[in-house]
Amino acid sequence: MRTESKAAPRLILLGAAALLLLALAIFMILSPKAPRKGQANRAPEGQATLLTLYEGPKTMTSSPNARITANGHELFVYDVMVNHEHIWNANTQPSDTPMTYFDFSGKVEIDIQMPGLPTPVESAQVLPSAWGIEPEVADGHVRFAITEPGQYTVIYNGSVNKATHIFANPPETEVPDADDPNVFFIGPGEWTMDAIALGDDQTLYLSGGAVLHSIVSVSGAKNVRILGRGMIDGSDYPAWNQAGSYARVPIDLNHAKDVTVEGIILANSNCWNFNSYSCSHVRVDNVKIISGRQNGDGFTFQSCTDHVVTDSFARTWDDSLVIKNYSGSTKGITFRNMQVWTDLAQSMEIGYETDKGLTLDPEIQDVLFENITVLYNFHKPVISIHNSDDAFVHHIEYRNILVENAFMEGDNGRNNELIEMNLNKSGWSTVKDEFGSVDDVLIDGLTVLHTKDGRVPASRISGQSEDNRITNVTFRNVSILGQKVQDLKGLNASVNEFCENITVE
Repeated sequence: MRTESKAAPRLILLGAAALLLLALAIFMILSPKAPRKGQANRAPEGQATLLTLYEGPKTMTSSPNARITANGHELFVYDVMVNHEHIWNANTQPSDTPMTYFDFSGKVEIDIQMPGLPTPVESAQVLPSAWGIEPEVADGHVRFAITEPGQYTVIYNGSVNKATHIFANPPETEVPDADDPNVFFIGPGEWTMDAIALGDDQTLYLSGGAVLHSIVSVSGAKNVRILGRGMIDGSDYPAWNQAGSYARVPIDLNHAKDVTVEGIILANSNCWNFNSYSCSHVRVDNVKIISGRQNGDGFTFQSCTDHVVTDSFARTWDDSLVIKNYSGSTKGITFRNMQVWTDLAQSMEIGYETDKGLTLDPEIQDVLFENITVLYNFHKPVISIHNSDDAFVHHIEYRNILVENAFMEGDNGRNNELIEMNLNKSGWSTVKDEFGSVDDVLIDGLTVLHTKDGRVPASRISGQSEDNRITNVTFRNVSILGQKVQDLKGLNASVNEFCENITVE
């Protein structure tokens, strides 16, 4: 096991009521239940600001590619794996990009220098564009202020090379008791350990500043929590498809119930990142994923019920948000207030496997994607329903979807649609002799800001036969490249004869 001694937190206090804040800070430092805290200070305009910084493990060094400060205090920067190949390659070699995180309320001034870029920074963009941030770029510095917790991505010189991910968390409100026998408490530092298996009523707490090389398994258990600000890192493991390796999923839920996962970062996984299989009542909030290796799916749920993912982030080298049937039906899945960056495959995918478990009358129903920002989609469709088996897929909603950059390149010019729904067989089909159907799909509020060639990308909807159809699909409030879409022609959509009631409003 690799570990380190815990360093004392750095504390800076400015402005009125400093004595009271100092007393509170000393109490937090001395309390065995408290996480390692950073700076508390006051914003320039007089608005109270709480800023919590986390030092990196002593066994690791901050990235040489980026120097980042928050209110003048230097942040530890991690280099995490990403992949700029936008076509499948079984032997791809990921590159890296800077990532950092902190907690805050109030206002924080960010200052970034990028010595790792091949050319000096001449321009920068902060995404999502909905933040409305116009950074100042001068003398090699990128400066901007933030006032809301969330995920911020900075692009330099119009290139995604070394795009910087800043995860600005809200202040932590719940830290479990390290002495509780039902709590696995991982303190700051770098740790390597065998898989952590959580049972009924148990909690894993991953402190800010912790880097855990392991996997977390919840199998057949209920009332389980995984919390904190630290990171589960898979860089110690070779990609799952390499000789002698196997899949090591950082968060792996299996037949579990009543599970909460909050605040943590998943990086450098050797395969899938967050898997839930035949689970129910799962809540995920403020979980961040960055993945650059083969089959690096983000949040992938198979045959699950009642799952809600909110205020989270996924940059993946495979499907980002995924729903499939592996051992039964799926019902009640919500992705809300999320950011997605898809370097390979689909951003919001249902399928291809919709009946891998050969279930009687399989269904996928009551699925909602709401307030989703797709920062980049580089490969296959942004929105896709691929019913490759015999399931009945119905009552699927997409609301308020913003696509910043729809750059789909596809596979040699194929499968590069903006939206695709089909009932075709594929290499992932289990049911070979039957087809399913799709019914009642609503896309209400879809905005595409940029495309690769400045033209409206194609979309495609294709049923299979008179008995296996795609029906009742509604497009409402769709805007592409600043133009409101009035009809299927404006959507550049092809619809075959085995579809019915496909409308644009």
